[in-house]
Amino acid sequence: LDLLGRTPPAPREEQADILADMVSESDRMIRLVNELLSLARADAGRRLSREPLAIRSVLEESIRQARHLDRNRQITLHVAPDITTVGDQDALKQVLLALLDNALKHSAGEIHVQAHCNAAQVEIRVKDHGPGIPPDDLGHVFDRFYRGDGSSSGPGFGLGLPIAKALTEGMGGTIGIESELGGGSTVTLRFPASPPPSVDG
Repeated sequence: LDLLGRTPPAPREEQADILADMVSESDRMIRLVNELLSLARADAGRRLSREPLAIRSVLEESIRQARHLDRNRQITLHVAPDITTVGDQDALKQVLLALLDNALKHSAGEIHVQAHCNAAQVEIRVKDHGPGIPPDDLGHVFDRFYRGDGSSSGPGFGLGLPIAKALTEGMGGTIGIESELGGGSTVTLRFPASPPPSVDG
């Protein structure tokens, strides 16, 4: 704003660049504030709803939205039928979008999403084909504001995975990550399974 208000005024081409930078920085601050608010609500013990969730529909909706972030990337979905858990639909969607956004930013090629029921647990896996995470960084990926050497110059604030962890645990689930250098990373969510809701009549 100071640059736009200086006398004599900046050339028209420079003004256009300044405005573009302002829009970009405003968007970045909005994202940061929203992510900090999500963490603050989680820290305050915000009560998440506990309602039956059909995993397939939440996954399909999350993937549909994630595809808008990069229309040239393929996201595949393999989900067993009639998988249900109990949780907060908005929170689960926010977790999935954070994982998909992370995979889009830090990998190339297809992203694979799988869900199945295993020993009374629902497992959801998001796998990418990125460069992988160095072992020294792997233990810190859920730390707030932590960004490894490979991602320190890229977009983001180091809050996506911590928010996903806080929301997952708030729904009674767990989150973990496995990674292999050159072989990509897989994030696994686990929630207690519940029987699908009965249909009257």
